Amino acid sequence: MSRIFLTGPVRKQPKQVVSGAVARLVEKRAAVIDDKVARLRFMRRWIAAHEAATEHSQAARHVLRRRVYLTAGISAVALLAVAAWVLREPGKPASRLLPGTVARQIAAAVALPKVWLVERQAKIEIYSNGLRIDNEFLTSTRTRAYSAFDRMAWRESAVSTQPVGIVFHTTESGVAPFEPSQNSRLRRAGHNLLAYVAQRHLYHFVIDRFGRVFRVVAETDYANHAGQSIWADERNIYWGLNHSFLGIAFEAQTDGQSADANDTATRAQIDAARVLTEMLRSKYGIAEINCVTHAQVSVNPKTMRLGAHTDWAANFPFREVGLPDGYLTPIAALTLFGFDYDSAFLQANGRHVWQGLVSAEEQLIRDAAAHGTTVENYRRGLRKKFQVWKASQTQGLEEEGLADRG
Repeated sequence: MSRIFLTGPVRKQPKQVVSGAVARLVEKRAAVIDDKVARLRFMRRWIAAHEAATEHSQAARHVLRRRVYLTAGISAVALLAVAAWVLREPGKPASRLLPGTVARQIAAAVALPKVWLVERQAKIEIYSNGLRIDNEFLTSTRTRAYSAFDRMAWRESAVSTQPVGIVFHTTESGVAPFEPSQNSRLRRAGHNLLAYVAQRHLYHFVIDRFGRVFRVVAETDYANHAGQSIWADERNIYWGLNHSFLGIAFEAQTDGQSADANDTATRAQIDAARVLTEMLRSKYGIAEINCVTHAQVSVNPKTMRLGAHTDWAANFPFREVGLPDGYLTPIAALTLFGFDYDSAFLQANGRHVWQGLVSAEEQLIRDAAAHGTTVENYRRGLRKKFQVWKASQTQGLEEEGLADRG
């Protein structure tokens, strides 16, 4: 396959043109953030990143900052004062986050947990970290088989049958209040959900409201959990994660407006997710960076936007599940293929702008500047690259490779 990319000599575009494009992008993003301090954080980081990437003239900086200040709805003096205060560390002056700092922190690996099977009973498995898996609803589909895409060599890797990641979901099924008076209803709803999931092979694991872990699709097989989806680690790009990633679903409904994961999942579910994640990472050597939420990977190739599904678009308890904050990870669909997102996506996030979204768009700015073009032109080039790349990935791909929960 020929490699599609923005090539040729690096040309210097008028810096004011680049500034105007970025200013419009900042305005669009910042407009949906209600909290003024959060909006200031967001805009100040954009200004710093863009200035560092393109080495603007004083006049260009002035144009960009003036437009951003107007978006904030406050004076330039107030913006600088408040932004300097909210970004400083205790006892330290405010400083600019260096490009790549967040990505390097995320990439730093820690030792994998060590978990083993202790006992297997009729339909129950017990593991050394306290995990219990119920196989009452276990089904099978077909053995997973997928090719990752080596991002350095820019070619497909050999076919693999081992999962390399985990996608966390919510079932988006109806839930009863979690209280003793609703016990019968809770149990009935959970049972009906598991039967439905098993019939459609939707996830590898479901964690019910009481924290019980059910294996629904065999780990050796694919499940219809991720659909049209993109993710990348330092080495590979993955398309259609049904085969390459395991799906873990919380019996829950997304609550993007809350700042507390416990408003979406129960404490028992979060505890169960921690020991299940430990076991799977230990068993398959899954890297932390490949433990993601559905909202981080789900895409709509027709609109070239993120968020075909937005479960766990906010508040996934990464730390409580034993993982670093995945919302800091730059979103691969943006940096590699020029995808975008809209206000509906941010509404699903509770109007939180992930650091990973900011970092990804900062990377787009730097890359566009390095190629001497505007952000819009560079994004168009990445999208053309995606269309060619996607065609090569879906050629001969079986239908279940892109099936989704609907």
